[in-house]
Amino acid sequence: MKNLTKFIGIIAIGAVIMLSLAGCATTVPIKSVRMPTIDTSSIKKLGIDPRMSFENRSGTGGSLGAQLTQYLSDLAYQKIQATGKFELVSPSDPNADGVFFGEIRNIQSRDSHETRSRTDKAGNTTTTTTYRREVSVVFVYGINSKRTGMPIGTVTKQGSLVSFAYNDPAGLTSELDLSKRIASSNMGRFEQDIVPVIVSTNVALMEETSKDKAIKQMMKDAQALVKNGNYRDAINLYDDIDSKYSSVAAKNNAGILRRAIESDTAASAKMSELDSARSGLIGKAVKSSVDMINKLPAGSLITIMKTSSTEINLLNDAVGQIEAAIVSDKKIRLVDRTNQALINAEQKFQMSGSVDDSSAVSIGKTLGVKYMVLCNITGVSSSRKINIRILSVETSQVTELGNFEI
Repeated sequence: MKNLTKFIGIIAIGAVIMLSLAGCATTVPIKSVRMPTIDTSSIKKLGIDPRMSFENRSGTGGSLGAQLTQYLSDLAYQKIQATGKFELVSPSDPNADGVFFGEIRNIQSRDSHETRSRTDKAGNTTTTTTYRREVSVVFVYGINSKRTGMPIGTVTKQGSLVSFAYNDPAGLTSELDLSKRIASSNMGRFEQDIVPVIVSTNVALMEETSKDKAIKQMMKDAQALVKNGNYRDAINLYDDIDSKYSSVAAKNNAGILRRAIESDTAASAKMSELDSARSGLIGKAVKSSVDMINKLPAGSLITIMKTSSTEINLLNDAVGQIEAAIVSDKKIRLVDRTNQALINAEQKFQMSGSVDDSSAVSIGKTLGVKYMVLCNITGVSSSRKINIRILSVETSQVTELGNFEI
């Protein structure tokens, strides 16, 4: 029996080790577009009351319900505004395509307590009172068609939280704080309910089973490139390993990385295609930008760098489309977007809010490119534009400049 227990213990330890190793596997994100729960494809102008987009018609929860109504109204407005997908107007605006609505359906709060006594061996009795507070909330939100007045779609959310305190009920979390936590948690996926979003599925790379030290070292080198975001260099190395050693893992991993690169471009293009709120302006801006870039000498090696922007998500979409078009045209050569030097430069410029041409030229020399294409978006709503500046790394001069409505 003792040996059996020891054997089971060894198996359990082995299982933990295997799970630990599995959890450390390198993963690569495969991107796709998730369509919203509510079909907002026809909504360009969205009517919403920034002060009271939620209602509490039944008066449930009394003053607690009134405070939560205001909290949800503020939260919904902030989240809708943050998507940047709609032109927000008054609910009474006759040009609105739809009107956002929300309503608290139910709030319940129940306090209870339980007292227990325990006597130790010495005959001393200890009494403990456990106080319990449970709050549950149910609310809905959706969008009504301005034309028909009927809901385009509705989402129901509900949740509950419990607070405990010992011997002193003052230690219980307030009903309002519990209600706000429930609301915030249920609004966490709000964006996915009203607009398309890019989601990622992490796919694990295959581990090399060969005991050949040369193969294992090359696989480690490729894995390091993946972790640094250098997918194209990693693909080249995996292809080399597969060619020399017929490695199944290397072939598989190269395929995963190719899917990752393709999914990134495809997801960005799909998001732009679905961006009906811009009435095709983004497509026109992308075409104009690509036409301007294609004026450069054939075969020129360039990189496109995103600088500061009022709307970084829109900029990401636009640059993704521009890069995809350039690759498709095959007139200009493009530095891989996963290049770490480019990533670091973009992060620096986006944080600083400005771009110094000398710094851009320095980055260009590091990347070995002939031209730097600097992109950003300025303005809001109808005045929004994508700005393109093409900088010669050799002369440090701006060779092309364009501003396109987006």
